[in-house]
Amino acid sequence: MNKADCRIGVIGGGLSGLVMAEGLQRKGYHDVTLLEKDVRLGGKLHTITYKGKSYELGAIFGLPSYSRLTALMDRLNIKADGPQLSRTNYNAEGKKIMPIPRKDLHGFVEELKRLPQVLDGYESLKSPKIKDIEPALMLPFSKWCDMHCFNVLKTVYLHYFTIFGLGDIEEVPALYVLRILNDEHLMSFMEIPQFYTWKRGVSILAESLGSRIKDIRLGQKVTDITLSDDDTLWVRTPFEKIQFDQVIITAPLDNFSQLDLWDEEMKNYLQSIKYQNFNVYSFIVENVPKGCGCILENLSLSRRGHITIWDSRWNTSHQEGMVILYAYSPLHSYKSSPLDKIKDDLARLKIKKPRLYQVKQWKHCPYLDTHVLQQGFYEKMDAMQGKNNIFLAGEIMSMLSIENCIKYSEYLLEEFF
Repeated sequence: MNKADCRIGVIGGGLSGLVMAEGLQRKGYHDVTLLEKDVRLGGKLHTITYKGKSYELGAIFGLPSYSRLTALMDRLNIKADGPQLSRTNYNAEGKKIMPIPRKDLHGFVEELKRLPQVLDGYESLKSPKIKDIEPALMLPFSKWCDMHCFNVLKTVYLHYFTIFGLGDIEEVPALYVLRILNDEHLMSFMEIPQFYTWKRGVSILAESLGSRIKDIRLGQKVTDITLSDDDTLWVRTPFEKIQFDQVIITAPLDNFSQLDLWDEEMKNYLQSIKYQNFNVYSFIVENVPKGCGCILENLSLSRRGHITIWDSRWNTSHQEGMVILYAYSPLHSYKSSPLDKIKDDLARLKIKKPRLYQVKQWKHCPYLDTHVLQQGFYEKMDAMQGKNNIFLAGEIMSMLSIENCIKYSEYLLEEFF
């Protein structure tokens, strides 16, 4: 079909959807419509402002190893002009601690040198497309580490992966951990002053891409997608019914698990997608803690609900200001409110007169457990690409990170459009 005449609907206004819609226009497609259920663009690119300064309720930073992000920033003329991120590890009382005991440092260096060689043996990690997954990558990451004698690296990945709400390495398969945090990205974490942040916040990426997309419809939650007799697609929202020749779903795929377009196997697969429940709190406090602090002892399942990170972002120490706190949702067995644990943590950190300003709850970092991966989830997703003129993107396909969302969206654009 002629690009000028092809009507394409992109569902979801997060980073993946924005890259897809803007990329389609650059490839010459004239009739592209982006539908977003929220009244703002960006998804987890979610910046708020307080007293003229930006704060992040979603993604915090980018890494210099994110080559696709760097290229996108260059094309959009966006500079990494935000505050320097200074990350320090603490215990629950706010005392600085070593992330790795001194006795383990030699083993850590040895394992870090071995990591690229081991990862090079996994072909399925080298392509944006997820296919031919090696059985070892379907195991929980902790077991994968045991297979390769990565005893210290297991703890390091716990600090860098679990702490940002990405999940428990005893449960999340290695496929997800290593696609989100490969050896190159891991090394970037150890060069903290090089982190990308933005003065206006990470939402500047969404704003810049969104300004280039001609047809954006906010507050439009897609309720159904049906196939017509002429193989076009009807997309329904509470407000309208729109006809498209092709549809790209970048929103969470499990939200569309009941579509009549799917067979029962597809429906069951989409219903198998799991998430991390992660909360972000903004508090106004009297004495803002300095920098970005990681509380390592709160990473175990038994400590769910307690603060994993605080980020003061602008380092307005000893003044009233905003601090952002990150924590997993408490386990269901916890009988008090989630804020009870947060306020207890703040008291232990000697934070005075905290006042809750805003809370954001995320369904974070989708993944499949080992059993579903072994059954062939991604083989099924690959077989469904383009069937009935529907294409599948979003976090379960790309794996959660700014870089991966850009990379997978660009792969789809190149492969199918």
